[in-house]
Amino acid sequence: MNRDLSERLESRIISSRAVKSVVGPVDSGLNRVFGSGPLRSIKLLFNGSWLGHPLHPLLTDVPVGAWTAAILLDLLALVFHFPTGRASSVAVGLGIAAALAAAAAGLMDWIDVNPPEKAVGGVHAVLNITATVLFAVSLVIRGKHMWHATPSAFAVAAAGYLILALGAFLGGSMVYRMGVMINRNAYRSGPEEFFSALPSSELSEGQLRRVMVREEPILLLRRGEQIFAVGAVCSHYGAPLEEGKIVDGTVQCPWHASRFGLEDGAVREGPACAPLPSYEVRVAGGQIQVRRRP
Repeated sequence: MNRDLSERLESRIISSRAVKSVVGPVDSGLNRVFGSGPLRSIKLLFNGSWLGHPLHPLLTDVPVGAWTAAILLDLLALVFHFPTGRASSVAVGLGIAAALAAAAAGLMDWIDVNPPEKAVGGVHAVLNITATVLFAVSLVIRGKHMWHATPSAFAVAAAGYLILALGAFLGGSMVYRMGVMINRNAYRSGPEEFFSALPSSELSEGQLRRVMVREEPILLLRRGEQIFAVGAVCSHYGAPLEEGKIVDGTVQCPWHASRFGLEDGAVREGPACAPLPSYEVRVAGGQIQVRRRP
């Protein structure tokens, strides 16, 4: 059976040596600057943890909408001679400003993805940057003509818009086909009643222990007389949290250092945006029993 267009395109990008030769150094440089140290706070700001939602897709709506409006306003001006040239120039400028913010957020998310997604994301970024440059050129042309729409300004903008569409296609592939930035616990549910997870005697003090309860992966931790239970899978990229560590009353992801509250699974530090499932715990008959919090 022939593979569909998305799969063929992704496969070519992932296997491309040219893409790897560019992606590798850029990734290393960004990780050195933003992966740790004082500038990590900038990365976390653009990751969107504070919003409870990745910031990049929210920001991308602005340039796409603005540039779509600009193309339509240009057509009204050039074809029907409506006085919409200046309005289209404003839309182009707004799109450029928003595209820069979207690019910053996208790069901060891109740091954390796996190599195949990183390759596709790198091409996605190049296409979107190219589109932004073309719209900037279009804006310069408009400025030379008193901010009126001209055939040359429209042609450059239209080329940028087509490239933007291809970039958006790859962005959709990354999310909906490759699973980038989705909540790894979106479909977790239950148990709604208490079920035994582990004999109490088998959970040592300070031990991160992964157990399966009704096909749900749950992380247990004993601290003194208290036992905590949260989801065992990091919501950000699916890391096994039993391989993480305890930091200031939170469990820290071993892959990208997201931190989650032990009491409620809430995100205490990104890049994760979605909380972990949280469970009530009791000990009965020598068994640690858990159920999903309402």
